[in-house]
Amino acid sequence: MKNPPLNIRMPAGMKKALEEIAAKEFRSLNSVILQFLDEQLRLKGINWQEQPEKKTKK
Repeated sequence: MKNPPLNIRMPAGMKKALEEIAAKEFRSLNSVILQFLDEQLRLKGINWQEQPEKKTKK
């Protein structure tokens, strides 16, 4: 399943800083943002890649 798009607003300076990181690392802006979000979630102990538990019928 393809990931649905998400539009967000951010300060122009923040976007510029992220674009500079992306350019220096030859990566897309999207991949840089995803990396930052992933790192922050991991620091908070959140494994967003976990599969939800399957409910069993009783």
